[in-house]
Order: sequence, then C-alpha cells, then structure tokens
Amino acid sequence: MSDANSDEGNPILSELMREDSSYEELVADFVRRLSDRVTQLEGAIRAADFESVRVTAHQLKGCGGGYGYPMITDVAAELERQATSEAMDDCVKAITELRSIAGRVEAGFAGSDSSHTNPSDE
Repeated sequence: MSDANSDEGNPILSELMREDSSYEELVADFVRRLSDRVTQLEGAIRAADFESVRVTAHQLKGCGGGYGYPMITDVAAELERQATSEAMDDCVKAITELRSIAGRVEAGFAGSDSSHTNPSDE
C-alpha cells in the first residue's frame, strides 16, 4: 500500500511546517479535524457507504500533502481506490493505517518545536 508504516509508531511532523513554521495555525486546524475525518470514514465503512468513503477519502487525499503530510495522501488515495472497487477488507486495512497515521500526526504536531502559546494566557 504505502511505506507510511516504515517508521511505525514514530511521530510524524508536517513537511510544510519544517519548511516554514508560520503555517502552524493552518496545520493545527487540519490536525484538529483529522481524527474526526477518520472517524467519519470509519462510520461510512461500517455502513458500507462506499460513495461517502470515496468522496471523503478523495478530499483527504487532496489536502494531506498540501498540509505537509504526503503519507496521508498516499493512504487516502488507496482508500479511495478500494472504495471505488467496494473492496471492504481492503478499505478496512486502509482505514486502520490511516487511523495509525492520524495518531502519529497528532503526536508529531503536539511535540513540534513551534510555540503553542494560548492567546488567553497573555
């Protein structure tokens, strides 16, 4: 499928933020919504709603790399292909990998070197 598991368990950092930390707020918004998107995909898979899986995976495929997470794009593309084929077992494999990646992305963002000051703390 992809080589996203080659560093399985290690936090994943945004390539976009590595290049320019001024994108932190934009990436933070993506990371905050990522788990909900994966949960939405899991629900659609449980319901065998392959069209919803395909559409949501397509959207995630389009934005993953843009936020500096090409492995999300890779796995979402695989999920989209499998949903188009209505291959349930392969959809489950892809969403399991995507869930793992989402956790690693969240860990990577939380551990990034960028400052996480809360405006209400100032």
